[in-house]
Amino acid sequence: MKKSSDSAKSSSAYLFKCYMWLINTIARRGPISRASIDAHWNAWPANDYRKYNGIPESTFHRWRSYISTLFGIEIKCNAYNEYYIEDAPDILHSDLRERMIGLFSANELLNEKKNLEGKILYEHVPSGELYLAPIIEALRDECAIQMTYQGFGKPRPYTFPVEPYCLKMFKQRWYVLAYSPDIDKMRLYSLDRIHAIEPTKQKYKIPASFDAERYFKNIYGVSELEGTPELIKISLDAYQANFLRTLPLHLSQKEEETYDDYSVFSFYLYPNFEFKQELYKYGSDLEVLEPQWLRDEFHQNAKDCLEFIYERKEQ
Repeated sequence: MKKSSDSAKSSSAYLFKCYMWLINTIARRGPISRASIDAHWNAWPANDYRKYNGIPESTFHRWRSYISTLFGIEIKCNAYNEYYIEDAPDILHSDLRERMIGLFSANELLNEKKNLEGKILYEHVPSGELYLAPIIEALRDECAIQMTYQGFGKPRPYTFPVEPYCLKMFKQRWYVLAYSPDIDKMRLYSLDRIHAIEPTKQKYKIPASFDAERYFKNIYGVSELEGTPELIKISLDAYQANFLRTLPLHLSQKEEETYDDYSVFSFYLYPNFEFKQELYKYGSDLEVLEPQWLRDEFHQNAKDCLEFIYERKEQ
């Protein structure tokens, strides 16, 4: 069973890579003829279709159809039989497309420029990306998957069905938001904690009322929701404010006041675990202004830290 799972996973991952290659090639070089596409395809190092001279015609049009379904990107053909993506810059520079295609383009460039090896340092990303392709296919087809998953603190992995609703990346980790029939709840599962995925033919329907962007609108991170969104205000040292200003924590972030030595920022979201952890990292450079309960919590935390330090010194 494990061997067939790995084989299906590898096949899905390779097809996904082919889709990304075709989007990237036409976006960068279009309008482009089929002959030129085939020439670039034959020169692509990752091409596993060496027995063909170019992409088989039926395969090419099947990929066009899948790309339209998966990414909402239409590969069109003009009167000169050249293929292009209309408004390519606007289409490609959007959310997931931009990230996925951007990463793919950078990877292809690095493969072409071997002399860059050792000159670009990467941040390690957990291996959960291996499961992106089968989950994306499940989202596309609205077919449930059997997932073998081991959460943190669990003694062993468990296998259960889930119905994927959307994918989300947070701090170099991919998560899938899915409905779990066994517990009748929506849950976020980290892809790097998945042991195996088996596709099924069990259909499900994502409700028309579900909107992934709306679901996460008032959330920072991936912890389960508690309470209601709140207006949160903080003051931050002027130097540290530069980091928050250039890389906002959340879409709701606003710089309310700016002074020589500090700035005041506001957020409207759930004050969940990840958000509070992000604020704690600024230490004494940050002060919570509102709400009062969160201000009290930060003061108590600082007091507990000092008491802990004093106790350690006395030992």
